Amino acid sequence: MYRNGWKPFKKLFGAQFKMTFRDKNVWFWSIFYPVLLLVIFIMIFGGSSGGSFTAKLALVEPASNTLAEDLRSGLKQIDVFEYKSETPVSREKAEEWLKDRDVDAVIVLPQSADASSLELLLNKEKQNSPSSQAIQSILNNIVLQMNSAASGAAPAFTLKTEFVSAGSEELKYTDFLLTGLIALAISQAGLFGMVSMVEMRRNGLLKRLILTPASMGLFGLGGIAVKFILSAIQIVLLTLIGVLAFGAHINMNVPAFLIVFIVGTLSFAGIGFMLAGFSKTMESYFGMANLTSFIMMFISGVFFDINVLPSYIKPLANVMPLTYFANGIRDSMVYDLGMMNATFWMNIGVMLAWGLVSVIIGSKFYNWKQP
Repeated sequence: MYRNGWKPFKKLFGAQFKMTFRDKNVWFWSIFYPVLLLVIFIMIFGGSSGGSFTAKLALVEPASNTLAEDLRSGLKQIDVFEYKSETPVSREKAEEWLKDRDVDAVIVLPQSADASSLELLLNKEKQNSPSSQAIQSILNNIVLQMNSAASGAAPAFTLKTEFVSAGSEELKYTDFLLTGLIALAISQAGLFGMVSMVEMRRNGLLKRLILTPASMGLFGLGGIAVKFILSAIQIVLLTLIGVLAFGAHINMNVPAFLIVFIVGTLSFAGIGFMLAGFSKTMESYFGMANLTSFIMMFISGVFFDINVLPSYIKPLANVMPLTYFANGIRDSMVYDLGMMNATFWMNIGVMLAWGLVSVIIGSKFYNWKQP
């Protein structure tokens, strides 16, 4: 930054920093509220299940036999199961799909007609998710029916479940929730953090600021710097609580995480600015911000896999910016995925599109001089 701009930047940054962190609403909605959600959902919601869903599976058939053929035929009759490949594939290919999250589970059919178990492979990170529990429940019922039909009182057939991780073998569902809540906390800081733009315009402070020699560019830059500081506090606090209190494991790709963090923070700040442009009062701003946050919170894969959503809601989830922000945070903090993959750039591209479009719309509707 050029020398003559440093001093006014420090003053504008200091003013916005004080204005932001003196607001009790910022401390509650940006700091304590995400922590509260983290504690509640990890302790209670993390183990829940239920809800209608569809699951995409892959079948592995090590050897052709009558038992495997009967099971394959029966599994194809279950409506909630979809298959990435209509024919069985190798175990290596199926595990690759599972790690890349192209499928929700892999079923390894018995190797011989006298085998005593059916093998199920699931993502280790989602071992307690509703979709994983539902798949296990369905297969357990199949095994139970097979045992009931068999002669003898002792169970003759069992379900063996194995969890496959794309990252560290120590990962668990707590990490899924932690990273989702980090993304949610940062998004809410952006959505609710632009309320000062509405208040400053309402009381005339913004109009007076425009008439001063202060640069509006430096004013905006100072506000962005404050957003990054607030988001960094959220990440550190939530991560410490998740790791120290709940045993979460972090397997981070630092460069990828920093890019996702920067793009996500800017994108949601842009969405918050767009909401400020449509708002004439603080009440209307908070109403729109709350509605936007509420919708994204429950359909963007923050608390649970979006596969549990009804089919008519999934298309909406697939366009929500929080879906891609949560995926990006999770990929870089849990899966250790770097920048050399298509998923990373898909997440970045969608967030950038939301941010740019929001800023353009906000600039069109925001009245900078309205008292």
